[in-house]
Amino acid sequence: MERKHMGMNDILPPELIHRILLRVPARDLFRLRFISKLWHSLISDRDFAESHYDLNSAASSHSHFFLVKNCTHAWCIQLDTLFDVAAAPPTHKEVFLPSRKMPSLPCSLFRTVGSCRGFVLLKKPDFLVILNPVTGSSKTISYSHIKVPCHDLIQYGFGFDASRDDYLIVLSWLDNYMQHRLVCFSLRTNSWINLDAALPKSMCRWKQQLSGWFLHGAIHWLCYSSQDYIDDGILIFDLKERSFSKISMPKQLEGCHPINLIILGGCLALYWNDVDNNKTKIWVMKEYKVPSSWILIYEIPYGMPLCISNRSDIIALNFTQMYSNIRFAKYNVSGELLNYSPPPRPQYYHFSESFCVYTESLLLFSDDIKDWDKKKKTGQECFEQHDDVAKD
Repeated sequence: MERKHMGMNDILPPELIHRILLRVPARDLFRLRFISKLWHSLISDRDFAESHYDLNSAASSHSHFFLVKNCTHAWCIQLDTLFDVAAAPPTHKEVFLPSRKMPSLPCSLFRTVGSCRGFVLLKKPDFLVILNPVTGSSKTISYSHIKVPCHDLIQYGFGFDASRDDYLIVLSWLDNYMQHRLVCFSLRTNSWINLDAALPKSMCRWKQQLSGWFLHGAIHWLCYSSQDYIDDGILIFDLKERSFSKISMPKQLEGCHPINLIILGGCLALYWNDVDNNKTKIWVMKEYKVPSSWILIYEIPYGMPLCISNRSDIIALNFTQMYSNIRFAKYNVSGELLNYSPPPRPQYYHFSESFCVYTESLLLFSDDIKDWDKKKKTGQECFEQHDDVAKD
């Protein structure tokens, strides 16, 4: 009878509970933090959030699809659940998007321009928003003071400098004199910084690719050569050193167009849509910064690769003939179709809308950690008042 009234915290050692909770999805953990004082303290701990993200980002089954639905909301979808026929129907979490009230201006959709450690970077013409879809934590950053000939020509990068424990937003553009300008916003100092980093001599300009990709402490963009303006390689901006370097792309892709850069399974990847043959060919750099490690791994029907699933399968967007609606598809390493996603909902599966792939996390900004500590203390006081209820 005594054992019947014992809670999990009384039966299992804290170390085992810690290991179990590390394997629970971030969104579920966020809801479970009020189960008990121990769970609340553990889930609210920054070191736990870091360990949880490190473990889940290494797993291929935790990729989420973030899609802007309208001016005020977005959808978050765990991609692997779309193909698990034995599981419950996949859930499409609706997330509120922070916005500025400007009655004189028409509503405009956010565009996603990056993701990093569970945060999504969104843009509008006059401001940026960093959002954690799980915790709802967000930060709005104005960049209306930056004088740019055309905002559509800005390249964006979003990453984390572990050496300074700082999230950085990098913006680059060509000024009226065709000179590269580079600035970054530091969340730790809450300020914009002008950067003097010089491009490699062979580089002329970034490819007109809206956003870069964060990997191994650096942001990556496709770029043009200074001689013939064709896709030449991948430009790397190291966030710690604040310097540029370059790696070449596979020789088989020289002269191919269009080429796109993505991250697959923790590796840099390039894909080329061979429209004539209705194929998408995907090269993966198996060893970071080693050009000889580029290898053609996947050839799938024409579409857009998103992430790796089950270590070797690939999930992609499969385009319909009208290019207005999209659906998800899973292929094996041989390019054979394994499954389509359930029928899409037309109100939000539109190719013209903005999306990105990210891994959910419980991570917070530095400023939010102080607020989180206050909430954590308040939550513990609440447990002290209602300990019996919390234990049940």
